[in-house]
Amino acid sequence: MITVIITSWKEPKTIGKAIQSVGDVSYSGIPDNFEIIQVSPDDETLQAGYKMSQKLKLAEKFIQIRDPQKGKPYAYKMAIDIAKGDIIITTDGDVYFGEKAIEHIVKAFEDKRIGGVSGRPISAQSKDTFWSYIGNLLADSAHHKRTSTANKNEFFPMSGYIMAFRKIKLAIPQDVLSDDAYISYIIAKSGKLIGYAPQALAYIKYPDNYKDYMKQKVRSHGGYQQLKKYPEIQGMKTTRTFLDELRYFWFPIAYAKNIREFFWSLLLYPLRIIQWIRIFYERVILKKGMSATGWDRIESTK
Repeated sequence: MITVIITSWKEPKTIGKAIQSVGDVSYSGIPDNFEIIQVSPDDETLQAGYKMSQKLKLAEKFIQIRDPQKGKPYAYKMAIDIAKGDIIITTDGDVYFGEKAIEHIVKAFEDKRIGGVSGRPISAQSKDTFWSYIGNLLADSAHHKRTSTANKNEFFPMSGYIMAFRKIKLAIPQDVLSDDAYISYIIAKSGKLIGYAPQALAYIKYPDNYKDYMKQKVRSHGGYQQLKKYPEIQGMKTTRTFLDELRYFWFPIAYAKNIREFFWSLLLYPLRIIQWIRIFYERVILKKGMSATGWDRIESTK
């Protein structure tokens, strides 16, 4: 059985499409034996999700849980505790899957060595503005890195936009900032491999302004620094460090296809330096953790 968990907060305009990309069996390729669990703290998103489930006639295959607004890790725990699936797929309410994405990601588990599988996030935007270009560049850079790492059977963290794992006992810390990274490390520690299903696409709207870009990246990348405090993660190789990023120093230059894109690629370098300075300041100096509500909303990605 397959369980798909969708966590979502204040996303009534996008949750329907997220559910449809999973629950429309002919589109997603999901096996007949499945369930969708939506976890949300707000009425509007819950109502929009229920409306789509009715349209798709999901009936008992669709379950809703009201999150007491304690954050995404807590929402995951609530859903995983009741999940019936042998394989759990997780995503967000502002993301939608590409055609046959679930079919591709489930197929990867035919290899018994695999404990978790990442799909491929791609930008739902064109490259006609600076911020949309940066979104495409970073998504394609991550794809390149995951492909080369997976081909060598080496560890890499799954993407929280589209990831799957065999059901295991998980005690995700309530204050963890990068839940996808935490789950990836726990799977690796269990002796299982992380696989990559590049045909399993997840379409993402990336930030379109400086404030939202920094808020998203400082949280997601900075969350890797926070992982060092958890005993179950200590001693494992850390990924997404500043030094790790330097290995892809020339990627933005090679990625550009014209003069305008070349200029935008150059602007990414100071942007990333500022990002890492902020990560160091907020995570190392201030030791800043999760927000009071447990959810951080990036407005321009909705």
